[in-house]
Parts: sequence; C-alpha cells; structure tokens
Amino acid sequence: MSEFLEVTAAAMLDSLGYMQADSVTYKGVTVFCVASERDSQTLAVGGFESHFTGSARVAKNGFPAPTQGEKLTLNGIERRIGDIAEDPISYTLYLEDPSR
Repeated sequence: MSEFLEVTAAAMLDSLGYMQADSVTYKGVTVFCVASERDSQTLAVGGFESHFTGSARVAKNGFPAPTQGEKLTLNGIERRIGDIAEDPISYTLYLEDPSR
C-alpha cells in the first residue's frame, strides 16, 4: 500500500475512534464503523411490517474481506451482508435483516 493510503487509513481509524462510532463484529474482529440503520414500514395483511435497511462503512485496515450473504453483528444485533462496495481504504457493507 502506498504511503498516502497508509496515512489515509490511519486517519480514518483515528477519526472513527474519536467520534466513538458504531461497532461491527465480523469473523471475530470488532472494529469501529460509520453505520446507517433504518426501519421502514410497508403495508401488509393485518397491518404494517417492519423492514430493516442499513449500511456500515469500515476501514479495510485489519478487517477481514467480507463475503456477501454472511452474517455479522452491528451494534450487538445480527445482520446479513446483502451487498458490498469498496474503495482503496474502506468497505461499505449494505446490510439486511437475516430473517429475510
């Protein structure tokens, strides 16, 4: 990794720690992340159903390469990785309710 990417990755980790960000645990590794969690309501027979949608952005440094369909824990709640986007220093994990 180039020196620029190393410095950028270290700065991202420091920033996440400073913000006391959310945490994600995957394959036994727990790291800080920036998470977005939302529940939406859809009309169903007999009322409304709640659906979770969310994402977590984690630094690649020290985090195992994620696999779509595997489960992880976001802020103590189990979620499934629905999709993955990445850039040179981070992964964005698009998460869903594992029961769906």
